[in-house]
Amino acid sequence: MQRTYDTQAMWIRFVTFFVWLAVGASAVAWLLPMFRPASGGAAPGAVNVALDGGIPPADWSALLTRAPATAEPPPVAADASRFRLIGVAGPLRASGQGVALVSIDGKPPRALRTGEVVEGNRVVLEVTAHTVKIGAPGGPPTLTLQAPLLPPPATGVPPGFAG
Repeated sequence: MQRTYDTQAMWIRFVTFFVWLAVGASAVAWLLPMFRPASGGAAPGAVNVALDGGIPPADWSALLTRAPATAEPPPVAADASRFRLIGVAGPLRASGQGVALVSIDGKPPRALRTGEVVEGNRVVLEVTAHTVKIGAPGGPPTLTLQAPLLPPPATGVPPGFAG
């Protein structure tokens, strides 16, 4: 004797399955925000946040008068303050060349190998584990950049931990 299923019972099971599926999905949707980290806090330590002076003031002179406003050229910064060494990948044993990440005038850093042009008549003369020497090709170094120091390792007990 073969058992036959009633069509109505099959539809009831089908609808019941999707109702419970919807209940489970809504429970997950309500519970997920409880486990999400709070936003608006400080950026993680590995993230560099660019902070500039904010929005520059509006120049209304071009709108209200016919004479355009003349801006003074920015002062030329001291040579060493224009360059910033972001990081160094020291020389490899086989090639003897290292790579330095150098930022010029606050622009995004560029990866420069030994011998590459930094700016104008300046090239990277030498890359070591913590320094980069820049100067004229074949001449003595005129500028030595030091790599930034690493922050001290995190030690101790995290805040809020009662153990």
